Formats: sequence, structure tokens, C-alpha cells
Amino acid sequence: MTDAQVYAGSAVLGAVSGMRSMAAPAIVSRLASSGVLPIKESQISFLKNSTTAKTTAILAAGEALADKLPFIPNRTKALPLIARAISGAMSGAAFSTGKKRSALFGALCGMAAAIGATYGAFKLRQLADKRLQIPDTVVAIAEDALVATTGYLLLKAVQNDSKEP
Repeated sequence: MTDAQVYAGSAVLGAVSGMRSMAAPAIVSRLASSGVLPIKESQISFLKNSTTAKTTAILAAGEALADKLPFIPNRTKALPLIARAISGAMSGAAFSTGKKRSALFGALCGMAAAIGATYGAFKLRQLADKRLQIPDTVVAIAEDALVATTGYLLLKAVQNDSKEP
């Protein structure tokens, strides 16, 4: 992968964090625990543990379910936004480190994309509800499908890259 592809991957993971904060760590942890993404950075090496991969997958599934509940706070409130930024930064750093690139730049790409996607997805959901009269649950399910598809495509890209000489 080129530098641009690696940092784009970090940004994609950040965007996923902006939509579902636990999905990107679950994707990265799955890649790392399977050995496809060799993470060696000590601060984030816990992501390659198989227990972490299972735990983050369960948390991501729980978040996808909880997102449909009416009492969940808006993602643009301070605490959820900070959590999404941290998730994007960690996932972006892990991805870029696994591809032997700068953890700092990967973290910045992931964090910026997480914040942008947080606001973008929030505004799109508002627009779909108010102007298009699409129920929020339907839009949330479409958002889940986008997150899952993105994770799958990133997994395939990394697997194909690891097969190249």
C-alpha cells in the first residue's frame, strides 16, 4: 500500500468511528488478532489480543443496537464526540502502524475523519428524518450497513495487500 492508501485507510476507520465508535476498534482488532495487520506499537498492542477482538466486536454490536434507542444522547454532545475522536485516533494509529507508517499521522487522520463523520452522519440523519420523513431507525440501520460494508471492504483490501510480495 502507498502512503496515501494507508492514511486513507486510517481516515476511513476514523469515519467509521464517527458513525459507530466501537466499530473501528473492532475492525482493527480483528485484523490485528488474525495476523493480517501486524501491530507492534506497545501502546496499542492490546488490539492484537483475540480477547480484545471478541470484546470489541460484542461492544460494536451492542452499540449498533443501542443506537436505535430514544434515550441515547446525541453523538455530537461532548462526551460521545470525544469518545469517537479517541476511537478514530486509536484505530487510525493502529492501522498506519501496522502498515509501517507514522502512528501520529494515522491518529490525526483517524481523529479528523471521526469528528467530521460524527457531524456529517448526525446531520444526514436529521435531514432524512425532517425533510424526507424517513424514520430514524431505518436511517440508523442503513448507517449500520454502511459501517459493516466499509469494514468488510477494508478487511479485503488489507488481506489482498498482505498477499502481495
